[in-house]
Amino acid sequence: MSSSATMKLAQSETRLFLRDPIALFFGLVFPSVLLLALGYFFPGFGDEPAADLGGLRYIDTYTPIAIGLGLATLGLVTLPPILGTYRQFGILRRLRTTPVHPARLLWALMALHIVVAVLALIAAMTVSIVAFDVVFPENFVAFVLVFLLSAASIFSVGLLVGAIARTTSSGAAIGMSIYFPFLFLGGVWIPRQVMPDGLRFVSDLTPLGAAVGAMDDAWFSGTVDVAHLLVMAVYVVVVGLLAIRVFRWE
Repeated sequence: MSSSATMKLAQSETRLFLRDPIALFFGLVFPSVLLLALGYFFPGFGDEPAADLGGLRYIDTYTPIAIGLGLATLGLVTLPPILGTYRQFGILRRLRTTPVHPARLLWALMALHIVVAVLALIAAMTVSIVAFDVVFPENFVAFVLVFLLSAASIFSVGLLVGAIARTTSSGAAIGMSIYFPFLFLGGVWIPRQVMPDGLRFVSDLTPLGAAVGAMDDAWFSGTVDVAHLLVMAVYVVVVGLLAIRVFRWE
């Protein structure tokens, strides 16, 4: 099975993804819409520095959070039901008769979702910088590398859910049951900067919490906590390999 076959799989998955307006909106546009809504419709959100955030505005703090939310939506809401649907309707069973290795399909899905995530990142960064004067990332190279590692770690969890989901609904249900706790621990409702120490420690152990923490550091201070990188790397290696190992065509 050559790399060109993996590319064909990715192209096929891209066409299917583009036909799903809900996945397109929440995966590609929603982070930017969220930033616009928070910045323009919540008083003081986009123009008043907050003492409990170290002098940052809430819109500054929520830019990495919104980017992380986009990753979680792609990885846990749109990705798992895809594999569940394929298994439920026998598409995986038919693929089993071809030379396609399970890892090829998982890599194709991972590549597609990373491309969509990068496009969503560009849109969210443009909104935050142009509309709300959020500073450009202090260490842009580190931020991009952290973002890619964040995507890989969160998507690995989504692939594992999809690998065990038997139906569309089970993939969606399992993914959502992980999605909302991840959002909470990632700072969507309580910014990580004001979380109690114990809660922030738990947040640091999740891929989304570590991702938001690392992206925030790279954006505003230019340095990244190695512990956040290690947590995400563990999810990529351990959870990603587990997804490939437990994946079944039927």
